[in-house]
This record gives sequence, C-alpha cells and structure tokens, in this order.
Amino acid sequence: MTDKKSVRIAFVDDDENLLSSHRRNLGRLRPDWDGMFFHDPIVARDAITADPDVAAVVLDIHMPGMTGLELAAELRTARKDLIIVMLTGYADLQSALLAVNEVGVFRFYPKPTALEIMLEDIEAEIQSRLGHSEDTLPTEFLDLFELGVVAVDETLTILHMNAQAAEVLRRSSLVRSGAQGRLVIDPPPKGLKGFLTPPEKQAPRNHQSFSLEQEGEKLSLLIRRVSKKADGGQSFMVILVDPSRQRPPAIDDLMDLFGLTRSEAKLTQKLAEGLALDQAAELVGISHSSARTYLKTIFSKTGVNRQPQLMKTVLSSIPSLR
Repeated sequence: MTDKKSVRIAFVDDDENLLSSHRRNLGRLRPDWDGMFFHDPIVARDAITADPDVAAVVLDIHMPGMTGLELAAELRTARKDLIIVMLTGYADLQSALLAVNEVGVFRFYPKPTALEIMLEDIEAEIQSRLGHSEDTLPTEFLDLFELGVVAVDETLTILHMNAQAAEVLRRSSLVRSGAQGRLVIDPPPKGLKGFLTPPEKQAPRNHQSFSLEQEGEKLSLLIRRVSKKADGGQSFMVILVDPSRQRPPAIDDLMDLFGLTRSEAKLTQKLAEGLALDQAAELVGISHSSARTYLKTIFSKTGVNRQPQLMKTVLSSIPSLR
C-alpha cells in the first residue's frame, strides 16, 4: 500500500457516467482510499498488473474489446491476491458461477448496487486477510439475486446455494436438501435424468425448464448447464421460480439467457404476457408473416415447439435485475 492511502482500488467500466459516479462517491465514502478509473479494459489490465499496490478491482462483466470475465481471468493469473468484484446489468448467473469457481471472483453484484455495499465488503475482506492467510470461497455470492439459485453437479449434489434457495428448500414440499447434500426434487420431473446425463450419442441441451405440482403447490425449475471445468466435471445452475409471483423477464435478459436477437426477444416478451401472435407482432411493429418466421427461430433457440411451452420456459427464466 502507499504511504498516504490505506487502500488502492481500481474501477473498470465502459460507462463513463458510472465511472464518474464512482470517482465522486469513493472520495466521499472512503477519502483515504486511492481510486483508479479505466474505461478501456486492456489499458486497465496492463496498469493493474504492473501495480502491486492495487488491492481490489471492480469490473463490469459486459465491455467491448474484453469482457469482465476475460479481464478477471488475466488479472487472476498475474495477481493471486487481488480482490476481484464483478458487476453486471444482466441476469447472467452462469457467468457468476464460472467467475467464482474458476476465476476466484470475490463478489458478483447486479447493477445497480450501492458503492457503499461493495466498499464495505471489500474492506471486510481486506481486514479478514490480515488475520487469515488462506483464501475462502464465498457461499453468498448470489444472495443479491431475487430468485432461489442452487448450483449442483450431475448427481444433484449441492455445490452452492444462495439464501433465497435455502428458504425455498426450507418451506417447500417439492424440493429439499436430502442425504449426502443432494437436491431432492419430489416428484422428479419427467426428462430430468436425461437432461443431466444425456445418452452418449445425444448432444446435451444447454437449458431446460420443468414444472412441479403437488397438492396445489407449484414450483418451476429452470436448469442451465454450465461449461465443463478442466477436470471434466459438469455442473448446473438450478433456478427456483414461483410461477404465481413471476412477471415476464426483461428483453436484455431474454437475449442473454436464450441467445435471442433484440427483435426476437421483444416478440417473446409479448407472447409471455399472454398475447396472441398477431397482437404481439403489431405491438413489436412487425408483420404477421415476419412474426411467424421469428417464432420458428425462437422455438429453436429455446428448445420448444409450441407457444404454451414457450410461455412456460420464459416465465420460468430469470426476471429482470435492473
């Protein structure tokens, strides 16, 4: 650390307005901290790597030229002790799991999150490291997301769980934590086993939704396959959704989750609201024939073949965090 400043922290974001806000608020909230501010991730990488006094960095995950996840990976290679915090304006929980497990990201916050919260967590981690030399994997990295999220392996052994998921497992009769720390889904939905461990010649699906219902209780599951680790292990993100409390996801979330174009996402959002295809097409500003063409592509990307299935899949997906 420098003589005059107790902590040096770097912010990397292509949003100049957000960087200016961080600059102002850092001086107000932590006047003894030294801030560095970069809108170019490549310039930031070189400067942070060359400066051993930088204790922490706050990254935006979506930046042109180099993503926050790519930048975090390069910084981690160069600086094993660097505290890395990542921000996202998208409900990208798969990236959150990868960031924590493979890159060693300290915290993963959705936008907007108050700077004071991030600074308090960084300060606490610095103080913790002064007394403890070993690194620890945070289990609360997804607590700020509003849905229950459980990370599991192919045997449904629970790897991580946020606070919301723990509450769902505590009160629900449809899902629970069972023997040997496994996620028990009762009754088990049809097709779950084949999704987790597909036949040898069958290409694995990236995501699939399931609906559970028993004695009037309902719960939807959206399961996302996470890229395999270097050791070949497979993990999954299970998102627990109460359909009665859901609203259609934001357009950017649909684009991020299913790989839709913006026009496809706009149409999907309207269909999820219960509109007929011709009504949705009119609101989106496209012809009925174009909407039918879009719908075929949407079906392909979301893995369904009928509009009711599309609604179920979309309404089981991640709601907006913006």
